Amino acid sequence: MSYRIGTGIDFHQLVSGRKLWIGGMQIPHAKGSLGHSDGDVLLHAICDAMLGALALGDIGVHFPDTDASFKDIDSKILLAKTYTLIQQKEYNVVNVNATVCIQNPKIKPYINDMQK
Repeated sequence: MSYRIGTGIDFHQLVSGRKLWIGGMQIPHAKGSLGHSDGDVLLHAICDAMLGALALGDIGVHFPDTDASFKDIDSKILLAKTYTLIQQKEYNVVNVNATVCIQNPKIKPYINDMQK
């Protein structure tokens, strides 16, 4: 059995008028992530890690912000599509360890639901 390890990172500016999505969960907050999709930094970083592990580029290669079909898309869909790409290469995800760097809002109350 062959193992690959990937790392991913993502940043989005927080702005008024957008919802804040982290780990597939909508987090109540006055600001949300600016982005072409829903701006979920955690799921985007996980996608990048999976793609990077197999040298398949990054999220921008597969889901470019120039493609209108990805406008405001739920990042759980991008994660599912990324996982399909990984499976097509006959790999599976064994474990994900992620760190979210944000002062506000507190996301601890949402972590268990994010892990589902």
